[in-house]
Amino acid sequence: MDQQAEKYEKLVNILELVNTSEISSVRNTVIVIIKIMNDPNSTAKDLKDIIQVDPPLTARVLKLANSSYYSPPDKIAEIMKAIIWIGWDAIKELALSQKVCEIFHEDETINGYSRTSLWKHSLAVAVFAKMIYRREFGRRGEKVYAAGLLHDIGLILEDQFCHDEFIHALSKSKIEEKYLTRAEKETFGYDHADLGNAIADTWKLPKELCAAIANHHNPDRAGPDFSRMTHTLYVADKLSQEKGYGYWDAPLGDQAVFKSSLRKLGLGHHALQLIGEDVEKEISKMVDQGLFN
Repeated sequence: MDQQAEKYEKLVNILELVNTSEISSVRNTVIVIIKIMNDPNSTAKDLKDIIQVDPPLTARVLKLANSSYYSPPDKIAEIMKAIIWIGWDAIKELALSQKVCEIFHEDETINGYSRTSLWKHSLAVAVFAKMIYRREFGRRGEKVYAAGLLHDIGLILEDQFCHDEFIHALSKSKIEEKYLTRAEKETFGYDHADLGNAIADTWKLPKELCAAIANHHNPDRAGPDFSRMTHTLYVADKLSQEKGYGYWDAPLGDQAVFKSSLRKLGLGHHALQLIGEDVEKEISKMVDQGLFN
């Protein structure tokens, strides 16, 4: 069996494990929420319908709506009232992030890596990417926010479904001082970007999200239709690590690729400063809401 065939077989095997696990329930809700985010004609009722059939998500949304951060005048007990009180844009991001968060359950720290730190990193990348889109491109950034949340989903799946091999890849990366993606390829035959793309494709997520997840370590490989999102994700990933929102003791990425991505996005030093300030405010708000943990 050649390397490509072996890689494909390994990916198929892990996808079967993922899609027959408890993650399949997360998948179904995530797919619908992303469809709602991508549909300009979607309504609050569409979101209410998916939230209210998911008890854990319903509980989180109602808990947030009744928190001291939002301080409603009366107790909110209905999802539609929570959507109205929290706000349409905010509730979509909240619902997606809280559902994706369910994949990152349990925790232990190994070689500087933990699921909690990976979750915080994913959330920070999502916020950085969204703020880049809002400030630089005048877009709401919902799609790139989703891409940020899911860009490292391959890592958490390796951790959960191939734990021993994943720990070996982490150790190999640290001991041999090489990028984790290279250690993954030597261990699995693929890396977390390959696996993330495979799962996103299986879930039939938008092609732009699949391409961004697949190429978030190699943005120049993305096609022209997907270039902006992929380069944004690369920049957001590196900025998150520089701000201390990394998921382990990893190198900060290729500086030449980072500078190239900045040029292609038209991001200068002043813009990065403003975006950084936007992100700090957003993450501070999330901390107050109890979401950034």
